[in-house]
Amino acid sequence: MKLFKNPHPTSLEKYIAKYWQPDSTILHYTGYMFGIGCRLSSQTAINRISNLKQREEKSGYIVLISDLQWLYDNYLEVPSALHTILLQYWPGNLTVVFPVKNARFSHLAVNGKVAFRVPSDNMLRQIIDYLDEPIISTSINISGVPPAKDLKDIRKRFVSWFDIGFVPNQTDLAEPSTIIEYVDTDEQGKPALPHLKCLRESKIPFYNIRQSFTEPTVLFVCTGNICRSPIAEYLFNHYSSKLKLPFKAQSAGLISGGAMISLNSLQLLAEQGISSQEHYSRQINPEILSQNWLVLTMEERQRDVIRNNYPEYAQRVYTLKEYVGEDGDIADPIGEELDYYRNIYNQIDAALLKLFNMLKEGK
Repeated sequence: MKLFKNPHPTSLEKYIAKYWQPDSTILHYTGYMFGIGCRLSSQTAINRISNLKQREEKSGYIVLISDLQWLYDNYLEVPSALHTILLQYWPGNLTVVFPVKNARFSHLAVNGKVAFRVPSDNMLRQIIDYLDEPIISTSINISGVPPAKDLKDIRKRFVSWFDIGFVPNQTDLAEPSTIIEYVDTDEQGKPALPHLKCLRESKIPFYNIRQSFTEPTVLFVCTGNICRSPIAEYLFNHYSSKLKLPFKAQSAGLISGGAMISLNSLQLLAEQGISSQEHYSRQINPEILSQNWLVLTMEERQRDVIRNNYPEYAQRVYTLKEYVGEDGDIADPIGEELDYYRNIYNQIDAALLKLFNMLKEGK
């Protein structure tokens, strides 16, 4: 096995071009676990992996893609109800199983469904991008035996399984992915209310995923979480309830929390019959970010701070105006008179109405 540890992106492409043949098997690291894989199109390599694992059934193979957009670019019919879940948990350690009609995946489909994941490891996503093709992934083990989790052990007992390997320098985690299945039919195959089924629970609790599925949550962010983002949060929840939509909102700021909502924001919301007296500001952190499928800031500066400090969530962070197709920031009204606040309130209100039009249309 040719093993490369954390190669430079330029060298990575050279090594792939030189050593990765169409039917090669690869040692890779998803960001959480080591795996064995190959090109999606290589039935020869898939059969080899099945023989090595002494596996007969198709189940257990996961299709790794570089990003969520790949599914849409390749015309896979992703259930619309899954969109917010995929945005929230990818890249990450969540595998999602859903129906796929595309014949390209028929050799991996089980009851018409295929398992997909966007791995968290950046190098692995670069490999998939360079190949311009997904890779299939499965654990390194004989079926029924616990998977190998240590590189030293893999090189000692399973080295003959691989033609080539690409791994990062640090591989401390050894956690399987949580696996969920999208279900929209009953046992007789008739249409049913869409829901999720847990096939395997790991570090991502199924309860949290199911909560995100039934109540997708949007996070609004400003600087202090006392003026603009609370207006957006409470106004969004007011509209969502009025329109009988499942979406919910919360808010946070970039600086330390614990302060009450500003009096002017409180008053403007109260004029619409919206109570916000219980609001106290809080500072954004990874736990808060992980709870939301979409993060909307009031300014480009706030957007860029979050993207830079939390790159794993960057793909879901926009300014509010940017997301609804407008330019510019929503200015901070702190210290200004009520009329200035009202102007800011109206800007947020107008943007939220556009946002709800998008949500109602499934955009």
